Amino acid sequence: MSLKKPISSYRNGTFQNVYDDVVTEVPLTIFINNEEFATMVCSPFHFKELVVGFLFSEGVILFKKDIKSLDMDEDKGFAYVQLTKQLVHNQSFYSKRFIGSCCGKSRQFYFHSDVKTAKTSMTDASLSADQCIQLMENLQQNSDVFKETGGVHNAAVCSHSEIFVNRADIGRHNALDKLYGYCLLNNISVRDKMLVFSGRLSSEVLTKASKIGVGIVLSKSAPTDLAVKLAEDLNITAVGFIRGSSFNIYSHSHRITQNEKGDTTMGSCNIDHSEESVREKLESQKSYLPVSLYQNCKNILNENLHQDTLNEVFHLLKKYDLADEAEQQDRNKKLSTLVE
Repeated sequence: MSLKKPISSYRNGTFQNVYDDVVTEVPLTIFINNEEFATMVCSPFHFKELVVGFLFSEGVILFKKDIKSLDMDEDKGFAYVQLTKQLVHNQSFYSKRFIGSCCGKSRQFYFHSDVKTAKTSMTDASLSADQCIQLMENLQQNSDVFKETGGVHNAAVCSHSEIFVNRADIGRHNALDKLYGYCLLNNISVRDKMLVFSGRLSSEVLTKASKIGVGIVLSKSAPTDLAVKLAEDLNITAVGFIRGSSFNIYSHSHRITQNEKGDTTMGSCNIDHSEESVREKLESQKSYLPVSLYQNCKNILNENLHQDTLNEVFHLLKKYDLADEAEQQDRNKKLSTLVE
């Protein structure tokens, strides 16, 4: 969700008064057994999933049946949770705390509740290289709030070929907790599924992924050294820098396989690709395209193209760098017909 705000924008050497979409941020305070437990700032949607995912992730509850009731007052930003058990009063384990959108105290969780709730992956799931790239493209296509504001993290639980559920939030940990909560509330097993994430793979993100139960984590960004160590220890395949037609595998690479027979075909896809997505694909293939064809493609994207044309251009550019010379020549002809 977002709000339009009047701003002063500096572009091309001049200031302009325009309206911009600004992402919405709200506080959410959780009460457990009538006692204040935690306050976090988050995006104002999927509150119930966030609360449930957070409580599971922090080890407050281990089973869904531990929750006797959960009532939300979304207007005031309160969540009232009644447990079927007493809350553990141990200041070294739980404490009243403020959790910002960057989860500044999450290292405390790593040394305490994370030990209790992190899981070593036992998945047999695997992905082809092309599936890794396609799943990241699918996440970006479904990131509506980010497209509007640029102010949220996106995460999704996926099968081999499609997004099963995706969530967005100003806090990357919140986005993951919303996914966790959704799966828990709907009794969904994620052992054979994958996590696709827009942000950096930090140690906290890897720990969250292990709690959710996935064995493959795909990210557009870089991992940290501790995240890689955790991925190795927890038997999680960590894939980073998924951009264009390339990526890096940092742990347990056996789960990511070569495309069958070096497949470079465009494949089928039912997704409508945005102008922004086509531009990104074009830039990723710039060094492989003929200069004049690249420029013509770039120019045509300044026009109001029909969705079918955008889709066709996208798929002609997709994996262009992996195609052999004959196929590239064929694609060049088709692209030229569309853009000249």
